[in-house]
Amino acid sequence: MNQYRIFISYSSEDIELVQKIVAIIEENGLQPMWSENFAVGHGFPDQIKSYIAHSHVFVPVLTNASSKRGWVHQEIGYATALQIPILPITLEQLPGEMLQHLQAIPWCDDENRMRDHLSRKTFEKLVHDSGKESRPLYESADLHEHRTMMMVDYAEKVKSMDYFGRVRQKGALSSFHIPDKGFEDSAWQQRYGPGRADIYRFRYEWLRQERKILEAHAKKEGCSLIIDPFFDFSGYGPQARYVRLNELLEFLMIMPDDMVHVAIHKRMAADENITIVGNWFLAATVSNRMGMGYKQTIFTRHAPTIQERIEKFDDEFRSLLNKQKETGKSSRQTAMHIIECEMKKLQQEIDKDIIQG
Repeated sequence: MNQYRIFISYSSEDIELVQKIVAIIEENGLQPMWSENFAVGHGFPDQIKSYIAHSHVFVPVLTNASSKRGWVHQEIGYATALQIPILPITLEQLPGEMLQHLQAIPWCDDENRMRDHLSRKTFEKLVHDSGKESRPLYESADLHEHRTMMMVDYAEKVKSMDYFGRVRQKGALSSFHIPDKGFEDSAWQQRYGPGRADIYRFRYEWLRQERKILEAHAKKEGCSLIIDPFFDFSGYGPQARYVRLNELLEFLMIMPDDMVHVAIHKRMAADENITIVGNWFLAATVSNRMGMGYKQTIFTRHAPTIQERIEKFDDEFRSLLNKQKETGKSSRQTAMHIIECEMKKLQQEIDKDIIQG
């Protein structure tokens, strides 16, 4: 079950109250995000923005002390701009403008009552209702290189907060068929075919980073992959297909069965590509130029949208797994067997071309 992340905004003068709130939120199986989580040596304002942007619900602790701090209003404004639902907790009588248009929870010393007010059900309803009342905010990457750069940025920001998420990915061979090797390695030359590799050198730099950061998430939280080992990559040739399959096979070989699950989707459409990291963000391709990469990919951290896509992905994943069940083998082992068989066919084509050439 995905945890809801609750960002707590407060004045340092109210630390004892905030510690009680954090304890209740943790007891209720939720993830508090507050200044105690911030990394030393990093910009405080930037970390606040990042934590707010990645939260499901924004909880300002409104007291006489915090009402005198202008940044409390700024943080509320920032959360509002990002369409993150806000649930204030109040102590003492506050000016009306502090609570205008916001439904608040007055703090009391009855812990059982506060535990009910701050339950998972309360936050779940807030997130669900916000999905009906607000539209998701998207960032768009119009070129393949921009998509890769944005993917790295989104995934790195999660990791920089010392969090990780399960990688759900659907599309051809996933990001794990990208070589994690230097540009001079033959894998890059073979990947794009003779004479083409240098054209993609800038793309390579970022592709390798994409592979590395998503692999970091997968090794921590696991991954679920929907792939098509029979995808022809728009005529790059058997050698290009072979090296891509080999890179994916090497990744699967180092991952344990309980950390990677693979579903085979034959004849996947060229524009079917989605990446979801935990419930932190999703990236979905809406247009693909055959042989030239993704033309447009949209990114969002909108919690209701991500949850909907997770459920849709998991439903399709289970359906595909039910069709490919093989006694005595895990989905990882089954995928490896299919890839190895396909690589043998490709090797025969390569050998034939060499003889004829």
